[in-house]
This record gives sequence, structure tokens and C-alpha cells, in this order.
Amino acid sequence: MTRTGGDEPCPCGSGRKRKHCCGGREASPAGDSHAGPAPTQGDAPSSPQDAARLGARYLTGELKAPYPGYGVSLIEQAAAAGDAEALDLAATISSCSLFGPRNWDQAFDFLARAAQAGHEPAQTALRALAVGPTGAPAESADWNGLRKAVRLEHWFAPATATTLRTSPRIQIVENFVSKGVCDWIIDRARGRLSRATIYDKDTGGVTEDGRRTNSQCDLDLAHCGVLTFMLRGRIAALTQRPDPAMEIAKVLHYQPGETFAVHYDYLDPNEPSYQAELSMRGQRTDTFLIYLNDDFEGGETHFPNIDVSYRGKTGDAIWFANVTPRGEPDEDTIHAGLPPTAGEKWLFSQWIRQYPAR
Repeated sequence: MTRTGGDEPCPCGSGRKRKHCCGGREASPAGDSHAGPAPTQGDAPSSPQDAARLGARYLTGELKAPYPGYGVSLIEQAAAAGDAEALDLAATISSCSLFGPRNWDQAFDFLARAAQAGHEPAQTALRALAVGPTGAPAESADWNGLRKAVRLEHWFAPATATTLRTSPRIQIVENFVSKGVCDWIIDRARGRLSRATIYDKDTGGVTEDGRRTNSQCDLDLAHCGVLTFMLRGRIAALTQRPDPAMEIAKVLHYQPGETFAVHYDYLDPNEPSYQAELSMRGQRTDTFLIYLNDDFEGGETHFPNIDVSYRGKTGDAIWFANVTPRGEPDEDTIHAGLPPTAGEKWLFSQWIRQYPAR
């Protein structure tokens, strides 16, 4: 992944400038005001388990004064002590390039060690990674053997997309990922859901709105795992868009009757409150959705202006442009997440920005 400058948006998807976010990893507490205040002695963890949990809180900005560099250091210390959760977090850190060059080999090594230490999410992820993006999860508990079986070229080979519509561009990818991958993502989101929000055109922030009644959660660095970065790499291989162009990935959840009424995913450049966002991060040019399950009724993704509806099977994806080939907002991309009439609907949502922002 391409490194970004301190004044560019942080690739973690937080919406903050890199120097105010994950860029703090590259500076010492005393030497860089952008890194946040130095931790106090009261923050000192008493065990590797506490260090891993505190490190995750610093890493994700959960604390009021985040210092991600300190969070990474805590996680590294806990991983060196053999803590299973810290090993899984260390694997995640190695699989991104927010804190240094991406190192897949190191990420998979940490993941295998986390699995060996009994970390169930790491075990499930490794079983899915070892068989490629569309294979049935391995049943083996030979964690080192599974680690050796992971092949980046299988994950990052461009998938085959079928054009559903040329204008606006809508493409379908059947069997983009396996049910095992989908189940793993759902498990990462379960228990962390909150009411979904929309952009507030009056403030440029986000707000709850009656037009959107479903729930969601962010797959932040403390929860996304190596598998999410592998999945983003698979999306990048197909879309030919770099990882820094991607917003933080989200998991969307719909109970029966819950909906996201007709809306655009692009940001209206005529709204003054969006100008700072568009200047820093660029237009949201593409939407990539993965259907994580199919045991529900209704719940189609519907484009009313062009009378197109789609509902994928588990592991299928829909990818559509929000702008014209000239980069202008396309009003025909207005769409809705229709409510399920029975069962729960789960989606993986990856919005992609214009990159670099012009």
C-alpha cells in the first residue's frame, strides 16, 4: 500500500489526517505533538492481556487522547510475551502499512502463533486463508501447515465480473469469497452493532436519520484482522484502486423491516459542508458490497431510476460507480437497501474514494 503524507487522510479510514492518527507511530511521545500526549504512569498495564487490550484502545482512538504509536508498542510487548489476542493484533498491524511497510509473511507468522495459542478468530481466519478466497475452510489444526499453505497470488488474482449495466456501471461478481470468509466477518461484527448513520449536510458530520434504520459496525484496526486486509486486497485487484482509496470497511445488518431508503453514496459537491471532506479525501466514486448471507427474504439492493434490483447469494458481490466516467455525480445511481421481510441480512460494505483527492 502506498504511504501517505502527514496532511493526507489516514488510510485507516478514520477520516483524520495521518499525522493526527496512525502517523503518531513514527514519532516519540515527547517529540511530536501530533502523536497525542504521552501516556501517564497510571496507564501502565499489569499483564500482557491488559497491555493488549489497552494497546487496542490507543490504536483505534477509543481513548479521548489517542496515541496509536504507544498502542502498537503495547501490542508488540504483549505479543512478545505470547498473549494470543496481542499476536492476532500484531498480525493485523503487519498486514497493513499504517505503521511501516506491509509484511504479509510476518502477518501470517503472527496469525499462526495466535492460532497456536488458542485464539479462535485467528484459527478460523487461518483456515479460510489457507484454502484461498473461495475454498471451503480447512479442518486441520496444523497451524504452521495452514500458514505455509496461504498463497497471496490466489487471493489477489482479479475475480471475474459480469456487467449488469453499463450506464451507470453496475457489475456483479459471483462467488467473490467463500461462506467461511463471510461467516468470519459476521462473527467479527456480532455484538458490536449500533444504529447506522448518514452524512449530515448541515454540519458535514454524521447523524441518525429515519431514512436509515439498519445497524452497522466499523471494522477498525482492533477488529478487522488480517482477513479483512486480504479481502481489501482482493477488492483492489478487481477494481484497480489502491488500498488508501478505501474507506474503513463496515458490516451492515438489517432486521426484518429495517431499511436504508433511497440515497446517493456520492457526496454532493454543491453542499458547502462537504467541501472540506471532498478536498481532503476526494469523491466517493465506487461502492463495493458483499452479501454475507442469503437466508432471508426480500432485502434487494434497488436502483429506482433505472429499475434494477439485485440480491446476491452468500459470497456474491455487487460493484457500482457513483459517478460518471467524467467523475461527475450520477443521479441514476440513487439506490435503496430494501428491508428484509423475513430473516436477517448481512453485508460487507467498502466505499472507495477518488485517490489521490484532486
